[in-house]
Amino acid sequence: MCSYCKKHNASLFLIHMMVELKVLDLLEDACESLLDSIITEK
Repeated sequence: MCSYCKKHNASLFLIHMMVELKVLDLLEDACESLLDSIITEK
């Protein structure tokens, strides 16, 4: 589908999507570790 894009560079779009997904993965990992540390402190 991206090869039909005329207004946007499809490869840049895909790179941005991959970066956003990686950031969300990192945020999820950090939140899980934070929750674990809060639980173990109690």
